Amino acid sequence: MANMQITLVTVGRFKDACYRDAAQNYIKRLQHYVAYDEIEVREERGGKNTRVSDIIEKEGHRLLSALHPDATVVALGPSGKLCRSEILAKRLNHVRVQRKSRLFFLLGGPFGLASRVLSRADWHLSLSPMTFPHELARVILLEQLYRAFTIIRGENYHK
Repeated sequence: MANMQITLVTVGRFKDACYRDAAQNYIKRLQHYVAYDEIEVREERGGKNTRVSDIIEKEGHRLLSALHPDATVVALGPSGKLCRSEILAKRLNHVRVQRKSRLFFLLGGPFGLASRVLSRADWHLSLSPMTFPHELARVILLEQLYRAFTIIRGENYHK
């Protein structure tokens, strides 16, 4: 499975060391199964007269600029589809079997993803119907990716 490259492109950086440490733990585990990389694009700061739509568009441009042209793209957000860990594993394995080696997960900022980012995505994924802090969503995604690869391999982590 090492021929698959997963890249997580996020708006903003970790600010809380607890989340960063948890993410590093799952990244280390995940790298036993796939090549993994992260790209953090700058979060747009707005003044009190800045429109949210302008912030989303600027961040969207940065996210799209980070993509490889032939990447399979997964957009994360509340409008995405909920799925069980086993289904995520099947989807990842399907991408791998099709020899689509570059898989990009996009996680927007506090205001979400621009419509053109959503249009570029091959599929949309929601981690939960609940709202999470951006940093926690990253950790949850990493844990679910790790869990999916243990499911693919038939290992004991997933119960």
